[in-house]
Amino acid sequence: MTIHQIKTDDLWYEKGLVIRNEILRKPLNLNIYDEDLSDEANQIHFVAEHNSQILGTVSLVSNYKKNTGKLRQMAIIPEVRGEGYGKLLLHELQKYAKSNEMKTIVLHARHYATGFYQKMGYKICSDLFEEVGIKHVVMQKELH
Repeated sequence: MTIHQIKTDDLWYEKGLVIRNEILRKPLNLNIYDEDLSDEANQIHFVAEHNSQILGTVSLVSNYKKNTGKLRQMAIIPEVRGEGYGKLLLHELQKYAKSNEMKTIVLHARHYATGFYQKMGYKICSDLFEEVGIKHVVMQKELH
């Protein structure tokens, strides 16, 4: 298994979009292809790949705020959840952020995903709020 940093003109980006749509959008009766994806070219994208299959994806808005990146669109295919792919994607994203002078990572976590992020050192920083029809919280982690 390998983590790759990819660009939006990469074939793996398209495969990552399919995963994001299946896991994050379709269950909410949304379609990622109806969204404005034009800013994604300015984001940093990572995929977890094994035997030429994309198993997961995550993106980073590197210019979210001064010295702060925003993690978004983390998705792991159901067949391999719990096997460490999310953890590896998150480590790679954090390593990139740290080496690019970001001191903090923030994210909007779906309420049922907070346990994963807490295990990874993220802290809840807000009350519950609704986004795309689901309860979320703001979480953040200081990078050391």
